[in-house]
Amino acid sequence: MKEKSYAKLNIALNVTNKVKPSKFHDLDMLNICINLYDIIDIKFINNHKKEILILCNNKDLSTKEDNLVYKVIEKYISQFNIDYSFKIKIKKNIPMQAGLGGGSSNAATTLNMLDKFFKTNMTFADKINFLEALTSDGPYFIENKPAKVKGKGNIVNYIKGRINQPILIVKPNSGCDTKTIFSLLDYSNLSHPNMYKIEKAFEKNDFDTLANYIDNSLTDSAIKVNADILDTINRLRACGFEIVSMTGSGSTVYAISKRKLPYKLYKKVLNKENYEIIKIVKQI
Repeated sequence: MKEKSYAKLNIALNVTNKVKPSKFHDLDMLNICINLYDIIDIKFINNHKKEILILCNNKDLSTKEDNLVYKVIEKYISQFNIDYSFKIKIKKNIPMQAGLGGGSSNAATTLNMLDKFFKTNMTFADKINFLEALTSDGPYFIENKPAKVKGKGNIVNYIKGRINQPILIVKPNSGCDTKTIFSLLDYSNLSHPNMYKIEKAFEKNDFDTLANYIDNSLTDSAIKVNADILDTINRLRACGFEIVSMTGSGSTVYAISKRKLPYKLYKKVLNKENYEIIKIVKQI
């Protein structure tokens, strides 16, 4: 069984409170999926051994017990008393430490594949409960639709709306560690985008309002760790993109324009050697 595992963009991200005793922040996000994806290929082996073997084309990705796909299968085997073994091939196209949710997407895609193959008929709520203990971004990827995502990532409300313009994503060679980014948040000087206005503008395809209000509470913290993010933002703004923002905890920056010129200029402004990915994508 083979499935696509899509990347996401946080069109906007708001940190709504300080860290709780649980050490998680409450977030308010507007997410979309884009046509950048990994491939998850699972071979189901009915041999009663319950073995898990993961292979990946990216040597930087762990294929051991700490891999999210491994954790999902291990938990699923235990919860549903599955006697199969599994050979999983992961073809990675989504960069790591990028804010694009690649690992979480892989986890949710794997869970959907397991549920489909073994006909366990998990509900949407069942899948959220299963995933939220493993990955905060996981619940969003159960379905690849635009959504408002709140709490620790476990409150998912799908909405209507679309970014019709091409989306340029730029990921520097350097990445960002999510825990480090959150640990450096300056609550006294934290940006709080107006998520209500952003949601309504997204639903109405109101580009100008989106351009005025889109922001990410984690940007300043990420820039403290990774100066390449600020440099990327400045270069894309200089090209004339009306919307330039970071996704997730970085280091990927995305840019959107109503005009054609910025999409021509970025090729002259960005040195490919400094970036892991420079790609035009679209909302799926």
